[in-house]
This record gives sequence, C-alpha cells and structure tokens, in this order.
Amino acid sequence: MEKNVFKYYNKFMLKIIEGNISCKAVLEEQKRKCEILYVDKKKRTKDFAYIISLAKRQGVKVQTCTREVIDEIATGKTHGGMILKADKREDSFLQEKIEGFLCYVNGVEDPYNLGSLIRSLYASGCNALILPYRDWSMSENIILRASAGAYERLPIYFIHSDEELVEYVHKYEIPLYCAYRNQAKAHYEIKYPNTCCVAIGGALRGLSAKIVQASNQNIVIEYGRDFKNALDTPSATAVIAFEIMRQKKGANNVKVQ
Repeated sequence: MEKNVFKYYNKFMLKIIEGNISCKAVLEEQKRKCEILYVDKKKRTKDFAYIISLAKRQGVKVQTCTREVIDEIATGKTHGGMILKADKREDSFLQEKIEGFLCYVNGVEDPYNLGSLIRSLYASGCNALILPYRDWSMSENIILRASAGAYERLPIYFIHSDEELVEYVHKYEIPLYCAYRNQAKAHYEIKYPNTCCVAIGGALRGLSAKIVQASNQNIVIEYGRDFKNALDTPSATAVIAFEIMRQKKGANNVKVQ
C-alpha cells in the first residue's frame, strides 16, 4: 500500500527526473526546486561526482542507494543509476519583448519529436521556442532525454491562440517568417535580422491562415531533387535554425575595413 501511495505521489505531486544528462540540466539551470538526488552507490564517474557536488552546493539532499531502490522509484529502467525528485517546471507565457531568434512551432504532438526539435534549436543558438499551450508535464522525462537536457535550458513560452502570437509580433515590430510554400523565397535567400520570429507548422496541418496572413515573408526549404512531400517538423526546424546561425556567425566574422 505504501509503495502505491509513493508511486502516486511521484506521478502527480513531484517529478522524477531520470538519467544523469537530464538531472545535470535541471540542477544547472535552477529553474525549479529540487528535493532529493538518488544515486546508485556502485556508480563512480567524473560526471556523477560533478552532479553530486552540484546538488550539495544547492542544498539538495543526496542519497546513495542500490539500483533496486532506484528502480522502485523511477518510472522506467533507463535511468542509468541517477534520478532526481523535483518540482514541475513552471510554464512561461509571452509578455515582454524577447530579443534574438524566436521560433514558433505548431502541430508537434509526439514528445520524442518535440525533444529532437528542442535539441536542434538550442544547439543552433535559438533564443526562445514558442508553442501552443499544452501540458507536457507527463512527458517531461521523454522530452528531456530526447533533447539531451536542452528542454530545461532553452527558454520556452506558450500562447493560447494564434491571434496572441500575431498581436505579439505586431506590438514589438518583430518580423515574422512563415514556412509556407505560397509566394515563398528559399530560406537561405532571406537576410534574417537579429530579432525575428520563424513560424513552422506540422507536416500534416501546416500553419493557420491567421499566422500566414501576418507573415512578412514566406520561406521554403528547397530540395536537391523532385520530392513532393514535406519534411518532418524537427528536420525542417533544424534546417532553418542552422541557416540563421550560419548567417549570424558570418556577420560576426566580417571584418570592418
């Protein structure tokens, strides 16, 4: 009976973060309160030692125990000997102007795809991801692992409607580029300003008419051969994000004569 109550508590009151990469990201970012770090007493690695030290410096209790104990607390078996009991991540919503590269993505339903997308955006230097509001808390472990911890590191903001995004970019005069084939230019032909927003829809539904109508310029990813199908959303996002990164790096490397 006690075990069932404990499992219920883990599931609905606190989050159990699994794996050293995910635990490290949560502890380093300090965006949520952490309570206990459970560590397999037989694991001895430099990364484990760093994470344990990090937890102790933040006043997080560290408990070494057997792998069997961790298995009982964890929701899966792929934790690698480390789990962290922490609060749910707080949702953030668009309010003040965000500088830099913003990416709005709609139509992503699968947490593995969302994690992959976040990993690419974070690696490319994206400043913020904007998503339609949805409670992803039950899929946090999947997203954290699929994103290699980037889910905790990348600023993520939610909106309740497409109208909210349109009002936001208009209010702060942020150029909006939509991944939409009609009247589009190749994504690499655009000179993206330092602050801009790129909107990308799912492969099946695409972007809403409300978003497309607000576009400053539509963009399209050109293919190397005749292919009539859209890229999956994580792939399309990565292609555009790294082109923006390439342009920024190129601009920073230009020497003033």
